[in-house]
Amino acid sequence: MIVKDIASKDNPTFRKFLRLFKGQGVKKYGLMVLSGPKQVEEILRDFPERCEGIIVREKQAIPDPGLPGSIRAYRLGGDLFREMDLYGTGQPLLVVRVQPLPPWEPHLRPAGCTLFVLFQDPVNVGTVVRSAAAFGVSRLVVLKEAAHPFHHKSVRVAGSAIFRIPLFQGPSIKEMGKGKIPLITLSPEGRDIHTYKFPRTFGLLPGLEGPGLPADLKGTTPLAIPMAPGVESLNAALATGIALYVWRTQQRSFS
Repeated sequence: MIVKDIASKDNPTFRKFLRLFKGQGVKKYGLMVLSGPKQVEEILRDFPERCEGIIVREKQAIPDPGLPGSIRAYRLGGDLFREMDLYGTGQPLLVVRVQPLPPWEPHLRPAGCTLFVLFQDPVNVGTVVRSAAAFGVSRLVVLKEAAHPFHHKSVRVAGSAIFRIPLFQGPSIKEMGKGKIPLITLSPEGRDIHTYKFPRTFGLLPGLEGPGLPADLKGTTPLAIPMAPGVESLNAALATGIALYVWRTQQRSFS
C-alpha cells in the first residue's frame, strides 16, 4: 500500500479533509470523516466499497489486514492529526464516500413507518437514524431544515446505522401536511400514544427542537408520550425513539 505523508497545514489534501467536518464540505466532495475504532471497524467490514481512505498519525501502524485494495492511506504529522482527531481517539480515521440523497417520492408508500427528520442538531439526527435502523423504519426522509445526516457529529452517534436504512432528501416542512401520506406528529397536547393503533403505512413527523411543529400544519394526528407531572417535554430525538418503540411493539402484538 502506498502511503502519502502530509506534514504541512497548507497541503491541499489536508485542507480538503478539514472541510469534510462541515455539511457543505460533505456535499461538495461526497466524502465524510469517521472516527472511533468500533465505528471504523464496522464500516471497513460491512461497507468496504464505501471506504476511500484511512488517516493515521506519524509512526502509527496502518491496519493493512482486511483493508479494501482501492483504499488510500495518509500519514499526518502529530499536530495535523490532532487537528483532525476531533474526539481525541488517537486511532485511525476513515474517509468514506457518500452519495447525494435521492429525492423523496411521495407517491411511493412502502408499508411501515416513513420517518421525517427536521432536527437541526446533528447529534439528534444521528440519534434518530440509529433508532430508525434499530426499529425497522422503512425509510428516513431528511427535510430541508435538518442538519446534514453525514455531519461528523451525526455519524459519530449513528455509526454504521447511517448505511443500514434508506435515506432520502425531502421538501421543506412548509410543504408537508398536504395529504401525501398519513402524518403522525408528537405533541404534549396529543392523544396518549398507548391508545392509538398505528396504520399499516404512515409518516412520523417529530417537531423541531424547541419550537416544535408549525401551527398551520394540517391533516396530522398528534400523539403524546405520557410523562410525570411537572415535566414539560422530552428531548425530541428521545421522544422519537420512544414512539418508534411503541409502534414496533404494537406490530409484534398484532403479528
